[in-house]
Amino acid sequence: MVYKVLIVGLKEKDAGKTSLALALLAYLREKGFNASGFKPRAGNSVWYDYDVVHEALSQGRLYGKDAKVLKTASDYGSEAGAGAGAGAGVANANLIEEFINPTHRLWAEPALIAPISQIPYFILDRVTLWFEEGVRNLVVVNETLPVEYRCDDKHFRKLRARASSIYHVRDLNTLNKLTEDYYDLAVELAYKKMVEQHDCVVIESYSDIALPWKGLNDLDVVFGVKPGQISVYEPKKYLAAVQLSASTYSQEELTTSKIVELVKPIKEARVPPFRSDEIVQGLKEKIPFLLRV
Repeated sequence: MVYKVLIVGLKEKDAGKTSLALALLAYLREKGFNASGFKPRAGNSVWYDYDVVHEALSQGRLYGKDAKVLKTASDYGSEAGAGAGAGAGVANANLIEEFINPTHRLWAEPALIAPISQIPYFILDRVTLWFEEGVRNLVVVNETLPVEYRCDDKHFRKLRARASSIYHVRDLNTLNKLTEDYYDLAVELAYKKMVEQHDCVVIESYSDIALPWKGLNDLDVVFGVKPGQISVYEPKKYLAAVQLSASTYSQEELTTSKIVELVKPIKEARVPPFRSDEIVQGLKEKIPFLLRV
């Protein structure tokens, strides 16, 4: 049986989700578990995260700093790589970041929503489909992005050259159809392989979104995090609150602020501020208390 943990942010930005995920992965691996992080949806800015953007694009890939650090903290040693072509294993050991993070968006700056088209100001999306017969990388290009926010196309030549398919978005209906057809499928395919391969999966949501994808319905514990506090939620009650809120609010993505109105934490821990080199160790020391319900 695979132990599944969901970490959600109790505020929109800089909640501490990745730091808690790194601490939990370190704790689980020290206990001897084969554990992996999973961030189904992520995005980063071409301006604020250019180091990792440049690193990825130079390889014809696209991933962010969260996927990169989660890869380092997860159990992907030589044995995992050696079995990469064998059914339940990782389909390509050279694409671990895309396995941990199957859908990634590269944002322009500012990250607005176009007032007329209602399409977000993103440059492109990378969607990785982990089929049994092999990996397919899709690139979704936002053709509605104003010229002043675009980047020189030379940066994306390798990424486009390695893509299995390239889609050009010129209206919201096209973007919604691509999202419906491929984005959740990419998450589900990667997640299915991940739970086949690991004892523990630490799922990190994005922003302050309560559930990173609609098909997630089997959890062992839910952590909510914000600066100074970690809350633990009983998973069945948390998922029931998500389902209830989904029937109440018409918005597509539910924020944790709607959920915590309906479900109380079963445990809370106060967290002091740490120096950057102390964060993971400091949070790791809280894990035994948080998991002892």
